[in-house]
Amino acid sequence: MKGILVGMGGRGRSWIQVCKRNADVKLVAFVEPAEAQRKAVAEQFEIPADRTFVSLADALKATQADFALDVTPPAAHEAVALEAFSAGLHVLGEKPLSDEFSAARRIVAAAGQAGRTHMVTQNYRFGPVPRTTRRLLSEGAVGDPAQVTVGFYRAWATRLGTHYTTMPYPLLTDMGIHHFDLLRYVMGQEPVRVSARSWNPGWGWHAGDASHTAFIEFTGGLVATHHSCGCSVGKQSPWNGDWRIDGPEGSLTWEEDQIFVTREHPPEQKRREAVPADPLSLAGQDALLSEFVAAVKEGREPECSGRDNLRSLALTFATVQSAREGRPVEIGELLA
Repeated sequence: MKGILVGMGGRGRSWIQVCKRNADVKLVAFVEPAEAQRKAVAEQFEIPADRTFVSLADALKATQADFALDVTPPAAHEAVALEAFSAGLHVLGEKPLSDEFSAARRIVAAAGQAGRTHMVTQNYRFGPVPRTTRRLLSEGAVGDPAQVTVGFYRAWATRLGTHYTTMPYPLLTDMGIHHFDLLRYVMGQEPVRVSARSWNPGWGWHAGDASHTAFIEFTGGLVATHHSCGCSVGKQSPWNGDWRIDGPEGSLTWEEDQIFVTREHPPEQKRREAVPADPLSLAGQDALLSEFVAAVKEGREPECSGRDNLRSLALTFATVQSAREGRPVEIGELLA
């Protein structure tokens, strides 16, 4: 499959390397409006000048491609996706799907109308720990879970002046989508409503709230708590977060990205087992790209398609709305 990379920033560089490792993919054009950035990346990866372009429109005129790999800022995703769909291309787009929920819905609708494959890069769910945990829960490792707690504490987005440090709810809108998508994937249930509070500790370097606690109610009676501090200078959590899932047969925890199944009561059933993560042939971005290619070839909806990802994004927007308005927010308010 021939692809056009749209966006040659830091994440774009990462995707160039991922595409180089996939024998089924060849990037045939590279788009970046900022001249200095375009030239620097072209020099780093030895990309011929006639394969770099200022706009997607220019790239589409000069090359034949099957898909666009959108690594632009969220505000640009709608324009890129609509132009790509209009040209008959499939789209693999970076998360979040958009910085506006109405725009995200328009993107998904456009993909359906064009009959094109559309996938969002929720790479966290393609890691060995989440995929192993989903399997363990489906096999009844702790019985039917009733609650899950996720904690995320990091000195996050420390480079001052970036959009991460100036936006109103930086951690929720950028990292939250990863963890909320993981909750849906790992637990296999859908969010119903959320109540959230947010704040910014006095020593923090973000203009907007970078700490929060969210209480999320899911289908089936599952409740989840997501708590974070994006300016933590203490013990740092893994990027996946530290998880605890409780059921009638014990708890399943993620501790420094290791899985443990534990039961300590009653005492005669006491046990603690470290569960090795299932080996994966591909993980992260590599697995995600492979899934995208397979879905296009097989004519099926990919995992974390745009349509499915709307539910993860809805939870993100609903959490921000709850924190801002000080009330519980029904997910259906956004999806209706």
